Amino acid sequence: MLATAVVVAGLGVALGVVLSSGSSGGGSGQNVALQPVAAAGQDPFTGSVAYAAGPGTGGSSGSPSGGNGASSAASSPVAGGTVDGGTPGLYGGTREVASCDVPKLSGYLTGNPDKARAWAGVEGIDSSQIDSYLHGLTPVVLRQDTRVTNHGYHDGQATSYQAVLQSGTAVLVDNQGLPRVRCACGNPLLAPTGSGNTYTGTAWTSFQPNGVVTVTPAAAPVTQIVLVDQATGSQFDRPVGGTGGSDGSPKPSASGSASSPGGSGSGSPSGRSPSGPSTGPSAGSPSSGASGSSGKGSPGSGPGSAPASSPPSAAPSEHPSSGATGTGSGSAG
Repeated sequence: MLATAVVVAGLGVALGVVLSSGSSGGGSGQNVALQPVAAAGQDPFTGSVAYAAGPGTGGSSGSPSGGNGASSAASSPVAGGTVDGGTPGLYGGTREVASCDVPKLSGYLTGNPDKARAWAGVEGIDSSQIDSYLHGLTPVVLRQDTRVTNHGYHDGQATSYQAVLQSGTAVLVDNQGLPRVRCACGNPLLAPTGSGNTYTGTAWTSFQPNGVVTVTPAAAPVTQIVLVDQATGSQFDRPVGGTGGSDGSPKPSASGSASSPGGSGSGSPSGRSPSGPSTGPSAGSPSSGASGSSGKGSPGSGPGSAPASSPPSAAPSEHPSSGATGTGSGSAG
């Protein structure tokens, strides 16, 4: 009887270990926050510097909100996977209109040197290079739910976490098509990491784990990004670092589909209008950012324009819900 008890106890311990390992993804699993278009998210660096919601969206005029409605164009699930950052039509926008206020973000970081140093550290540059780095990025709108490594700001440090950004989110991308900044919170972005994910937060109605894409860098830097106009569905070229004023003419008969393994991108997502950016955090004292060399290559040297005169006011921190909406395997970055 004693031997039988020992065997049963041993099996129970072994079973417990297996169940525990399975629930955590064999040690590689992690929580992935679902972030709706306008939500500030976890420990935001700034308030929103995204412009007000544009045609075909159900969004409000610029200020972050907890809404989880997706654009009508994103209502049909599409196949996810990895997609090249240089793919024509991967991103959307509005011709001759920027989705993100770059000078405003630059001005805020310049006025808050502690945040500037943490922000620049994520991007692999010196804080003195932030303005030129930002002006080398391009404002676009996501056309598919996209996996990233997001970064908040807490106790003087940048904190990283895995996230899925909803289709329709305004971001800045580099010259290889990689998302580098989320405009609703000013957070720096990097490629995603890990697998065996548990999604947390409130899912939008169109969210499907198998519809999430991971953007990989284009084989070579590009000079133009082919966007899908969210109002007309036609394609147009936006120069890297451009904010709308130098956009190309519409291209007729564009399908607006972004290629990805096993499927194509959905139609035009929600975006931003020229009605002006939302109110964000107020500026602090001017930055004395020390000069230094870049750790990672910036996507392109833009003109060092002066910081905006009216930087954003602080937005309260908003943490994703801890309730898991489902599990699924994410794409490794």
